[in-house]
Amino acid sequence: MKNFYDHLDADVKALLLAQIRDLWTHTSTAIEGNSLTLGETSFILEEGLTIQGKPLKDHNEVFGHAKAIEIIYSLLPAQQKNISKQDLFNLHETVLTERIRDVEQPVGNWKRQSNYTTYINSENKQEWRKYPAPRNTDGLMSQWLNTLNAGLQNELTRTEAIQAYADLHLSFVSIHPFFDGNGRMARLLANLPVLNSGFPPVVVPQEDRYQYKLTLSNYQSTIQDLVNLKDISDLPKNSEKDAFVNLCKSYWCETHNLIDKANKVQEDRQADSDRPGF
Repeated sequence: MKNFYDHLDADVKALLLAQIRDLWTHTSTAIEGNSLTLGETSFILEEGLTIQGKPLKDHNEVFGHAKAIEIIYSLLPAQQKNISKQDLFNLHETVLTERIRDVEQPVGNWKRQSNYTTYINSENKQEWRKYPAPRNTDGLMSQWLNTLNAGLQNELTRTEAIQAYADLHLSFVSIHPFFDGNGRMARLLANLPVLNSGFPPVVVPQEDRYQYKLTLSNYQSTIQDLVNLKDISDLPKNSEKDAFVNLCKSYWCETHNLIDKANKVQEDRQADSDRPGF
């Protein structure tokens, strides 16, 4: 497998991966309300220092997410064969840095209480959405892991990779297996088949938070009897799902732009070294 950074010199590769880590961490935590800017996120990850006046919680979230990205790279099949339930629990413990000791809200384990969200329906009325019952979580996530591991057996084309990302992302957030952190977990884990196929990760921009969450909600509104879902094959394939796939395609440009800039740096270095008298 050829990775998107294999052709780069070691120093250029390291800087590119740091840029992707910073962008991925900033956007994913900002979508959930983190107040740190991209510049501040990059600073604290590079320097290990805090930003005056910013909450400690926000700093911890950033450090936790950056560490979680390292775990994601380590989970690729080059390092191990199958992603397990325990791997997901370990990742959840890394992502959820604010740990309140509550037996009903475990960190590093499936949810034990029903979880909900609210949304605005097609008639502009407020509604509640109840996610699949906790008793069904383990079975649903076993199916989800089977799908993930099957997608890691072969390198995917660009089209297949973005489809796999969207499928895993949608099914994970629709199952909502943890009491908290489901969005960050989905945006990390759904990138495994993308990275495994040599592509850069899909990064959801903070600026598109509203459209991203609305598209997810619109899809979940089409799932009949979501609370009693027992088989992920029952999740619908429809125009709402297609809309999310197309949205993910547009989000891929964020990391591809960073690669284009790194490639330009590499080309300029090569051109300089080819000049007579260099």
